Amino acid sequence: MKKHRQGKIVGEAKRKKLLEQPSLEALKARRMEMVSLFQELNIDFSQPGFYDQPNFVAHEQRDKRFAENYAEWVLLRERDQHYDAHVQAIVPQVTEILQRRIVQHNWHGACISMTAILTRILDRLGIWNIPVRGSASVYAEGASRHFAIIDQNEGTGFDTGHMWVIAPPYDVIDVTLHYQRWQGDGFQRHVPPIILGKGLATVKARAQDVIAPELRSQMPHDSDIHYKVFPDQRRVLEKFPAKRFISGSTDIRYVPGDVSLPDLPLERINEGARAGVPGIRVWTDDILPTLGTTA
Repeated sequence: MKKHRQGKIVGEAKRKKLLEQPSLEALKARRMEMVSLFQELNIDFSQPGFYDQPNFVAHEQRDKRFAENYAEWVLLRERDQHYDAHVQAIVPQVTEILQRRIVQHNWHGACISMTAILTRILDRLGIWNIPVRGSASVYAEGASRHFAIIDQNEGTGFDTGHMWVIAPPYDVIDVTLHYQRWQGDGFQRHVPPIILGKGLATVKARAQDVIAPELRSQMPHDSDIHYKVFPDQRRVLEKFPAKRFISGSTDIRYVPGDVSLPDLPLERINEGARAGVPGIRVWTDDILPTLGTTA
């Protein structure tokens, strides 16, 4: 996925008051709706990765949006302190393992394969998570860089935007933004090698967060133009809101565009290994020796 640069941040509006969060009653009602839906479709929703079940796959093939039901369940399912503590003990270890692999193999620009590997590993470790495709924009020192989902596609082997993982209580898990194809751009130093964001602020997605600067400059100066260019954006953000990760003076905006569940098992992810290693090797060589009793 490719990067765009932009100069000074122009006319950034004052932060608007965030929309009220849904009531506990509304969340409970939606949770019960989802339980009824999965039961009606004979889908066992008790374990992470249930999107592989034939009944789930069949419905997803008929309706791409059906994947959002899995993602919603990950966000809405009830969690306890023991589970959250387990996630916070395991996730940092897994992300450090993946980061070492990226550095070892000079595995840059691998957000698609690495996000799929991370998702499958967390599934195996019993950690509920959502792989997300969307836009990531980095703002620092009056300048910015953009991995925008609304962009010109460079063809086979490239895709627009960025990918990351949500795994409550983590709002953002990102091991690849620092290792995108920065091509010597010193702005890379503003992005932490590993991003683990909890309790992040929900923010309003702006056109500059979603549309590549080159394309934005050719469009009308409409603050809501991204909703017109990408009509599904508003609906997606109602379920999966944009988040803001702050690291020192760096402001990174993550704006979901869609849920991107992996369609390959871990054994087949990056199996050709033109860059890096097959996903299953990360599991057998790195995860099991480190987290064997947990795995």
